[in-house]
Amino acid sequence: MNRKYYLAAASLTAALFAAVFFFAPTGAEAFLFQRKAKPAASNVLTYYALDVGQGDSSLFVFPNGQTMLIDAGLEDEGRTVVNFLKDLGLDKIDYLVATHPHADHMGGMKDVLANFYIGQVWDSGFITGAPFQRKFYTTIKRRNIPFGTPKRGYTKKIGDALVEVLAPVRELRGTKRDQNNNCIVLMITYGKVKFLMAADMEREERGTLPEIPRCTLLKLAHHGSYNGTDEKLLRDTSPVAAVISYAKDNDYGYPHREVVKALRDFHIMRFDTADGTLKFTTDGKNLTYDKNREVNGFGK
Repeated sequence: MNRKYYLAAASLTAALFAAVFFFAPTGAEAFLFQRKAKPAASNVLTYYALDVGQGDSSLFVFPNGQTMLIDAGLEDEGRTVVNFLKDLGLDKIDYLVATHPHADHMGGMKDVLANFYIGQVWDSGFITGAPFQRKFYTTIKRRNIPFGTPKRGYTKKIGDALVEVLAPVRELRGTKRDQNNNCIVLMITYGKVKFLMAADMEREERGTLPEIPRCTLLKLAHHGSYNGTDEKLLRDTSPVAAVISYAKDNDYGYPHREVVKALRDFHIMRFDTADGTLKFTTDGKNLTYDKNREVNGFGK
């Protein structure tokens, strides 16, 4: 199951796709972008939590030089994401992950697709019919970008790093927020350092997981909302650091006071994208924030 690409077994609405596809662009579409050399290989994995206002976007640059972009914020933040990636010298996203069809995660995908060569797309497979989601699928089909919907149990080795899909386990319907409860949730491991990317997972989706493994850094579920992150999640995952993606003075009151208190009670270092884009690096042994601050002595 781990080696059979779950993406190849994905399902989409028949109106948009006659069949799920997994093949490289051919013909004129293959030359839409002039390829530059990919980032040089190193022994360092870098994680960026982008400041996209009240939204979510994360970039991993793996030690072998490949890249994974997870979500792209609201539509009006798409240009912010594109400019950031280009400033890093990127012209290709090897893995583009759309965790779930909410505009604050997928809205900026339009600009990303228009400006980068995409290796493959991982999608939650949860169909809402929202205009931004339809445009996303239509562009992927037109460009012949490899596509699919990975489920729990799928793993991908990217150089010496491992990406594991923890959720979704199965499709959930009838929850308060079905989109959130059908998120792609990832664990990204390099050496002994683990990043848990919880997207907007809420308690109902979490309840479908047999277990939630421990991690070094937790990207808090649902922007620090109480229905995404609670004491049980923090106790189960036992992170040394937490990232919260949100905008200052947002209309939702994120991060919720219960979550802030829980982080403090568990002595977890807190980092907020409301203060600007965050950068973490690891050699697989130590986790460092912004090149010069070791996270809570991790690795000593």
